[in-house]
Amino acid sequence: MTSIMKKEIFEEPGVVKHLLDSYVTDENKISIDLPEKIDNIVIVASGSSYNCAAIAAPLFIEYVQIPCEYEYSSEFILQKKHFITPDSLYIFVSQSGETSDTLKALNIIKEQGVKTMCITNSKDSTMWKLCDYKILSDAGEEKSIASTKALTAQIFCSILVMLKLVSQNGVDISGYLNTMRRLPAYLERIKIDAQKIEQAARLTADFQNISILGNKNYYPIAKEGALKMKETCYLNVMAYPFGEFMHGHVAVLNQKSIVIAIIDEENAEFAMRNLKKIKDEYNPKIICITSVQDVKSGDINIYIKTKRKLKAIFGSLLTLQLMACEMANLLDKNPDSPKGLHKVVKD
Repeated sequence: MTSIMKKEIFEEPGVVKHLLDSYVTDENKISIDLPEKIDNIVIVASGSSYNCAAIAAPLFIEYVQIPCEYEYSSEFILQKKHFITPDSLYIFVSQSGETSDTLKALNIIKEQGVKTMCITNSKDSTMWKLCDYKILSDAGEEKSIASTKALTAQIFCSILVMLKLVSQNGVDISGYLNTMRRLPAYLERIKIDAQKIEQAARLTADFQNISILGNKNYYPIAKEGALKMKETCYLNVMAYPFGEFMHGHVAVLNQKSIVIAIIDEENAEFAMRNLKKIKDEYNPKIICITSVQDVKSGDINIYIKTKRKLKAIFGSLLTLQLMACEMANLLDKNPDSPKGLHKVVKD
C-alpha cells in the first residue's frame, strides 16, 4: 500500500502548478504584497521550515543582492539583541502557523515595530493573523508528519518573493518565471523515473553511517534529506558542506559508510575531486544526485536533468524525499507517523 508520505510527494508538481496560477500572471507579474523598501531580510523558522530559510537566504543574496540571514526560532528567542534596520523585513516560516518558538520570535520582533511577513500553509493560524504581510503556501492538508509538499510550497513561495524583489530592481524576470512554469513537468519526470531512486534507497538502507554532502544552496537540501531519513527511518544521518566534511568529519568513513553527494554545475569539479579522495582513502559506497550528466563518481548516479539551479533545488529535494520514504518502507518503519513526533509544535 502506498504511504501517505509518498502520495504527498507525488502531489508536489500539482502544488507548484497551483501556486503559479495563484501568484503569477500571464504578464509575468507576481501578485504578492511587499513593503516598498527593504534593506535587510531575516528569516526565522524551525525544523524543515528552517531548511527552507537556509535554501532561500543565499538566493536573496545572489539574485536580489540584499543582506539576508536565517535563524532557528529556538535560538532567536534566546538572543538579547537582534539586527534591525529602518527597512528590515523579518520573514517567519511555519507549515502550521502555530509553531511555538516561531510565534515567540514573531512577537519579539513585533514589539520592536519591525515589518513582518509569514509564509504558512494555514490561513486561519495565529501567525497569519499577526503578520503585516502574508503568503499562503497553499499545499493543501499535509497528513504525513514528515513535511514534503508543504516544504516544497514554502521554498517555491520564497523564490517568488525573491523574484518579486528582483523585478522591483528593474530586472526582467520573465526568463526565471518561464523556468518556474516548467517546474511541474520537470518534477513529474523525476517522480516517474523512480527505478534508480528505489535502487539508491535499497543500498542506503543497509547502512547505519550515512553522510549527505552538498554545497551552497544544496547544503540545506542535504540537511533536509538527513532530517527526512532521521524522521522516517530513525537513523543518525548527518549532512555537511563538501569542503567542511574533509576537515575532520571525514573520519566517520573509517566505519562502514555510505556517502550521498549532491552535485551541480557550480561545484562539480570540486565535488568530484573530493569524492575521488574519499573513494581512494576510505572506499565507502557513494550515491550521486546530480544535474551534471558527466558525473560518474558514484556506485549509483541519479541524474536530475536540468542546468537551472532554481529547478535542480527542487529536483534534488524530491529525490531525497522519495529515498527517505522508500528506505522507511524497506526498514519496516511507518513514514507517515514516526514514533514520538507530532505535526504541530505548540509547547
